[in-house]
Amino acid sequence: MRFLISILKLTAFIIWSLISIPIQALSAFLFGSTRKFYIFPKIYNSVVCKIYGIKIHIEGTPDVTNHVVFVGNHLSYIDIPVFGSTLPATFISKADVKKWPIFGILAILTQTVFIKRNREAAAQCIEDIKSALEKDRSLILFPEGTSTQGLSVLPFKSSIFDLFLSKDLRDELLIQPFTISIQKTDGHDVISAKDNDLYAWYADMTMLPHLWDLGQSKGVEVLINFHSTRPAANYNDRKELANDCHRDSQQGLENSLPTALDLRTKAS
Repeated sequence: MRFLISILKLTAFIIWSLISIPIQALSAFLFGSTRKFYIFPKIYNSVVCKIYGIKIHIEGTPDVTNHVVFVGNHLSYIDIPVFGSTLPATFISKADVKKWPIFGILAILTQTVFIKRNREAAAQCIEDIKSALEKDRSLILFPEGTSTQGLSVLPFKSSIFDLFLSKDLRDELLIQPFTISIQKTDGHDVISAKDNDLYAWYADMTMLPHLWDLGQSKGVEVLINFHSTRPAANYNDRKELANDCHRDSQQGLENSLPTALDLRTKAS
């Protein structure tokens, strides 16, 4: 039965995504420079979460009225529909995402800022991020540089924070740390680290088998905790800003991990 359900979910996801591509292309053409640009991506991502039974709980208040960079921990490619359905903001993502089936096309159409990990492309990446910020776009950044199982927050890479402190941006830019944590998987509370793997996608996991397992399940529940904003104008050192944001995200994770979670069963 679960096999059939997973097929139905995957079919619904593919059909919905294919329908959405031309709609998103039209939306980008008509509203690319306005806040209305985010209306359809929010609808698309909300439907994807509905298809796969992803429930999102929010603590704290995301600042959606100001010029904000949201920074926090990263668990999975599923973070894309989760945050895309929650925030009117543009993702900063690794360039590899362009090659992902369906997700890659939609990422391009939603004007994701892509980062390449080589020195030759660094200057262009900086210009792309700066251009988005100068257009008053809010951004979503996962500064760990990779995804994890969701048991701790890796140190934030501070190099990109230097851009947030540039003299033409820092006076009005706010940084809002967040923490995402997994609360329930397949209809029950998370009690072991292995339970996180239904949502978390990390190390050498491959996408299609992971998505297939999610489709066979009863879904997941995640909690996003939005912490207090940090004005960029309060900082002169990128490492200090990155470390403070990391501390907020790490403490948020420590406070939101399910009490029944047994870390002794951490997956190898």
